[in-house]
Amino acid sequence: MKFVRAPKPSRIICRSLAALALGALVATSCALLPTNVADASTSSSVRTAPDLAKLCAKLKITVAKTLLCSHGPDPVEAFGGAARLKQTAAAAEESVPAAPASELTALCSAGGVSGKRIEVIYGVPQDRTNRYATMLTPLRDVMRQVNNNLEAAGAATSQNYRFLCTNGVDVTVRNVTLLPVGSDATYDFNDYVWSLQNQVAFGLGPVDFIANDRLYITYIDQIQDVYPDGGQGELSIDDQPNPALNANNDTRPRYSMSAYLDLLVIAHEIGHNIGAVQYSAPHSSQAGHCYDEADLMCYDDGGPHFAAGGTLTFTCPGTEWAIDCHDEDYYFSGTPPASNYLATHWNTARSGFLSPIVAAEVPPTVTAKPPVSLAIRVAQTANATATFSEAVQGVSTTTMRVKNPAGTVLSAAVSYNATTRVATLNPTATLAPDTKYSVSLTGGAAAIRDATGTPLVSTSWSFTTGPAPTITTRTPASGATGASRTASVSVTFSEGMAGVAASTFRLKNTATGAAIAAVVSRSGTTNQWILNPGNTLAATTNVTVTVTGGSSAVRDLAGNPVSTSIWRFTTGS
Repeated sequence: MKFVRAPKPSRIICRSLAALALGALVATSCALLPTNVADASTSSSVRTAPDLAKLCAKLKITVAKTLLCSHGPDPVEAFGGAARLKQTAAAAEESVPAAPASELTALCSAGGVSGKRIEVIYGVPQDRTNRYATMLTPLRDVMRQVNNNLEAAGAATSQNYRFLCTNGVDVTVRNVTLLPVGSDATYDFNDYVWSLQNQVAFGLGPVDFIANDRLYITYIDQIQDVYPDGGQGELSIDDQPNPALNANNDTRPRYSMSAYLDLLVIAHEIGHNIGAVQYSAPHSSQAGHCYDEADLMCYDDGGPHFAAGGTLTFTCPGTEWAIDCHDEDYYFSGTPPASNYLATHWNTARSGFLSPIVAAEVPPTVTAKPPVSLAIRVAQTANATATFSEAVQGVSTTTMRVKNPAGTVLSAAVSYNATTRVATLNPTATLAPDTKYSVSLTGGAAAIRDATGTPLVSTSWSFTTGPAPTITTRTPASGATGASRTASVSVTFSEGMAGVAASTFRLKNTATGAAIAAVVSRSGTTNQWILNPGNTLAATTNVTVTVTGGSSAVRDLAGNPVSTSIWRFTTGS
């Protein structure tokens, strides 16, 4: 037998009050709304309400088991119109793929049951067909979309809604019977809240949905023909920033409803429940919404801003579902700068119905790595080390390696000093001379990572071993006198060299600094290089010889530069 519809509780519409002083009263008074009203399921009397006109000016009031302030229903036009919502709802009822495990983990943050939780309800009037089995998967999928939209709002400091997940792995969706539509063919927010709060008394279900620390978001099935709007939620007018004191974050049940399976409607109504948009917000309509369009909470609601001739602004192109597109009216996922309104007013990011803000993971980095990248003339017995920006784990012979030019991993001992944060790689054998080696550090969830598991970005660098080339013979020798004016100048290196040319092996008159033209050549296949002046050198003249070493000057065949050498001799008469 179906339950006969109970009389609806009276609805009170608070009239707009012009006195500016009242705004301050609203902001402080709504935080004091009583939560211990007499239980309507056991008593026909409700405690005398305070002056609602003063407490919730400009808001519609629902008086059920708990005093609720609401801006009133959000029309379908706020979400793109009835045609769009009906199409979206129809599509959402179709089969949808299962959510990835990573997204379900986000939905069920912190185990899914502790503390404040958003409890999802499939509600259906008693005189309509219950389609819970059909709607369960689509409803869960919409909640996943709602959560993804929140995560995208602050990629670097992302948050999640704290959904109730009694099994710890997916959103719990309650199957709840509501008061019937009845003969008057209407259904509104009062009917919905009255149904949830009085399930036992009305014979609708075994449990009343009045738990503290609950935000009840309900998709009400099959009421689009009797409910002309998109949805509705309650809102407390309290803009103080402290989450421990703000009425939007206190301990009591909260209620929102949607007539559509739609991301925008559901996220919008949850937004009201957690305190968006306060009257004092920079782009407030003064009626629970904003005028910074493309924003989730913004539309022309006819509030004082619009009544005074104000219009919508469009400063967030391409962000139709933005959650506070400029992070300045009601949501800033992080610490707002001092100049931001949300630094000194209620920021919904601090709501207990959202997971704590998670700062962007900063991976460990390598702050020093001798031999440094592209180092040359490195000792063949040198070790490679890496100093990390923070303590790490996972340093081993598989995550810190050295390779020869052929790509072969060399045998080496690897150690890590947790105090200095230095990892050391000590090759088992002496490295080959004049050879380029590469060192690699591998980061990953099971490789090098910090104490919290944030992985190092894999990196590698190379160095070249010595020994450095030297000059073994100079002719004429340094400081020589009476040198032949027609003989060539020569230099012999300890190994084969590259980069010996007229610009790197040259003569000049020491006294005047004038360059002396000469031709540079190699003596056969030896390591001797000859500088042959084009003309006979001047008599009894001091001549300077310069050999310039460098990575692009005189160097050995492995790239190790010789040290720049300068010497002088004096010609004979």
